[in-house]
Amino acid sequence: MSNRRRTTTDPLDEPRRGPRRDRRGRGFRGPVALPGPLSPDGVPGAWDRRARFDTAVIGAVARLRPRYADALDALDVAVEDVPVLPRRWPDEVPLGIVDPHPRRPRVVLFRWPLQHRAPDRAELDELVLTVLVDQLATLWQTDADEIDPRS
Repeated sequence: MSNRRRTTTDPLDEPRRGPRRDRRGRGFRGPVALPGPLSPDGVPGAWDRRARFDTAVIGAVARLRPRYADALDALDVAVEDVPVLPRRWPDEVPLGIVDPHPRRPRVVLFRWPLQHRAPDRAELDELVLTVLVDQLATLWQTDADEIDPRS
């Protein structure tokens, strides 16, 4: 046994610096990420792209709600991953469609084509709002500039 006193400059006493559990970019592992007494459902990961897109759609509807609350309550806004197209579709992939059902019309926005065209979150929010306004203008048979709150 040694009578040597440890000093505060001893490298064994210093806390480890830098990322400890995320080697090689594979994410946290072990007890940090597993369910435990402080996090019974585990540590939540980052938002996935689907949740981010749904939030963008909810935000676009919320921006239109102050001016068009009654009209928006009379229709459904839905999200689909991709449109179902015929085998030899001649045009671009649609970003959204309108189903003008007499009782409950529906505006459908397509997630993958919209996400493919938007490089970041801010542009996705703007693109979703633009496509929603265009589809509503088609449904309500009016000009998109009259509906758009940005103008």
